[in-house]
Amino acid sequence: MRKIQTYLLPITFFCIIFGGFVVHVLTVDRPQSEMENRPLESANISPSPQEIFSGQWSKQVESYISDQFPARDTWMRDYVFFQRAMGKTYLNDKYAVDDESGWIISKPAAAKSEEELASFATDLQKLSEGLAEKNIPFTFYSLPAKATYSREPSPSYMPDDAGIANNKKLHGLVTAAGVDNVRLYDEMKEDFSAERSFFKTDHHWTMRGAYSGYEALLKTISARLGETIKPIPFDEANTFCLPNQFAGSWNKILYMTVDNNEQICYNEPASFATQFTIYDGTIEEGVTAPYEAVYGRAKQMNPDALVNYADAYSRDFAELTIVNDTYDSDKHLVVIKDSYFNTIQFHVASHFKTVTILDLRYLEKDVISYLQSMQPDYVVLAYNDRNLKLMPE
Repeated sequence: MRKIQTYLLPITFFCIIFGGFVVHVLTVDRPQSEMENRPLESANISPSPQEIFSGQWSKQVESYISDQFPARDTWMRDYVFFQRAMGKTYLNDKYAVDDESGWIISKPAAAKSEEELASFATDLQKLSEGLAEKNIPFTFYSLPAKATYSREPSPSYMPDDAGIANNKKLHGLVTAAGVDNVRLYDEMKEDFSAERSFFKTDHHWTMRGAYSGYEALLKTISARLGETIKPIPFDEANTFCLPNQFAGSWNKILYMTVDNNEQICYNEPASFATQFTIYDGTIEEGVTAPYEAVYGRAKQMNPDALVNYADAYSRDFAELTIVNDTYDSDKHLVVIKDSYFNTIQFHVASHFKTVTILDLRYLEKDVISYLQSMQPDYVVLAYNDRNLKLMPE
């Protein structure tokens, strides 16, 4: 009996390790984490001598085991619940949650260094000057982000967020660099409501918030073009919402542990489905796509399906060209954007003969020379005010 007890612990330990290894080997690797919205580490079974001796391979193995651990999402979800039970303020060191309202608030941002802001301002200056060589006007827009303007409800001891100060400082540097710029919040603030403008569990605008941004954006663009372009009025009767559960980006990072009743809603004229010819890329490449395959794909999904922001409105394309049959302005507008613009890309496109939408995260072209060759009438860069690099993260 005593001999069995002596060997019981090492035998149990071996069984756990060996059993875990077998389960790990038999579990099919996942290429992507839906919750974390990132690629997962894959197995590198033939490392080079350089990778082995530099220690790079051991780091890859560590990341691989962590990313492909059996039932990883279940473990991570349980860990979030554990953090909440222990009263931790910032879950996964990122977000605070107000259980009563279902609002997720981001951890406050620190003040950005002068060097980081100046670097972005310099990139914008180079872009503006490069376009000016071909007499192409350019404007930089910063769009109000949820992380910057939605700070309540949050714990009273939470430090102040530096997002507004960072944004104002950046615009000061951009103005000093001679670049035309618009802080869109200044155009929206008279009718701005964080509760109405942002999803509770996602970092993007709601449809109503996006519409306010669209109205302010169009007002300032038409003033710069010297044309009278009136936005499509927001019509409550034109609003419809889906029954699907919404997978907010911040809630996904918290493994969908925050209960909410958020809905995906739309406000668009029926003509949008027929008035555009949409190209995935350039017109010359000739790859067209129907409206319903680009915008609002969630409308065709099963009502029981979990829907994220990209399915609700539009995924990110490297380049999208929208040709409009019924336009107010015969101009060719280029918009360099991040995902905040996705909700309203067709609302803006409905006013111009051609709109080209570029996402520099995926566009494998030198942006200045490409825009010069395109010869558009006007170029807009529209990033949410948390994006402080020309190549957004």
